[in-house]
Amino acid sequence: MARQRGQETVRDMVLSLAVVLAGVAVFFVFVMPHGSDDPEVKVVENIESTLTAYARQAPYPASAPAGLPDLFKPTSVRITLPSGGTSDGDTARLTIGYVVDRPGDRTFTRFLQSNAADAVQAILGDRPVTGSVDVAGESWDERRDDRGHLALSREQGGVTTIIDDGGGPGGAEQADLVALAAAVRPVKVGAVEVGAASAGPA
Repeated sequence: MARQRGQETVRDMVLSLAVVLAGVAVFFVFVMPHGSDDPEVKVVENIESTLTAYARQAPYPASAPAGLPDLFKPTSVRITLPSGGTSDGDTARLTIGYVVDRPGDRTFTRFLQSNAADAVQAILGDRPVTGSVDVAGESWDERRDDRGHLALSREQGGVTTIIDDGGGPGGAEQADLVALAAAVRPVKVGAVEVGAASAGPA
């Protein structure tokens, strides 16, 4: 009798443990968040409205990439507008970070634009011009650092535009930088393209 009760107790413990483990498994599968080797890219929403606001206040005809292929996903946008102080004068700066999102291969690139006289120095340091690249009929300076990181730059009407690979791991290839440069267009404010009269081919 005692043996039977002992066997029943062990059986009850095993069943209870099985129920607990089943509950843990359900929680793990359906409730707990799981990491992923390929998490979804967090895209900046309504980037057009931010660019329009920047173009309205910038002291120069602003431009930015437009009509890019879907694999170019904007993940960050930063703007600096004149504060009215004596230290910055009328300088402004726009920075957009992109993920080039190919299956199993994500790389990074940036678009930067400023009317600061020292924009290249401020953004790229002393990186020299190492060649030139034709982008839709426009010549851009090629600038490579000693680690091979690439930037394309162009100065037009006192405005410097730079497209680079971020200078870190996972930088985009030259072809993607060229595609980003080729997509640069005057930013539209309402029905009017800001700077359309002064902008050359992008």
